[in-house]
Amino acid sequence: MTLAGQICYDNENDFLLKRCRTIGGERVSSSEMISDTQQDLLKELANIGVGNAVTALSTMLNDEKIEMAVPVVRVTPLQEVPEAFGNPESTVAATFCEADCPALGLVLVFVLPLAAAEKMISKLLPERSEKMDEMEQSLLMELGNIITGSYLSALSFMTNLTFNASPPRLGIDMAGAVLGTVIAETKTVDDQIILLKTELALENEGIEGSVLILPDSGSLKTLFEHLGAM
Repeated sequence: MTLAGQICYDNENDFLLKRCRTIGGERVSSSEMISDTQQDLLKELANIGVGNAVTALSTMLNDEKIEMAVPVVRVTPLQEVPEAFGNPESTVAATFCEADCPALGLVLVFVLPLAAAEKMISKLLPERSEKMDEMEQSLLMELGNIITGSYLSALSFMTNLTFNASPPRLGIDMAGAVLGTVIAETKTVDDQIILLKTELALENEGIEGSVLILPDSGSLKTLFEHLGAM
């Protein structure tokens, strides 16, 4: 795996499969996991997060007009996440950070298909090199930091909680392998995550990514309690 931030984990796909076998029984649909009120709160979180991200990304891209939408918002079993990106063996670029406060802990991940990540880099570096270098990886981390930071700010606003976030880290590999590394490195132990499919439009070019919010054990319930949905 190509990683920035000194991250390394062997056999990530095997790790993820073992992890899912450990925590997964029968598959449960997302509609059975949360109530309508909780779903509405996640949609509000997505709307606020998108609003924050558009402003920051527009500044990063020299005031270029950006449109963003979150067409899919759900809580989903961990083992179904790689399939949510399409082919679990497709290569993705994922930026992630840990965020915690006395009440709960979370990991926020921004995932882009590699082709979409390269398209974003080309917007920022028109004369980029053929091979992704350190500067380009740094730009991807900054992009991911803006997206995850926007959602973290939305969470802080809606819960009145103050989160401490770690520096962003970057992983480039197959979707299943990247998720396995994130779980291993952050010791995430919950089997349900929040999935926010995110669409960006730059000069009428569509880019689709995903924001994942991975809670520590028990943190999803605590998060909903602080959102006023329990």
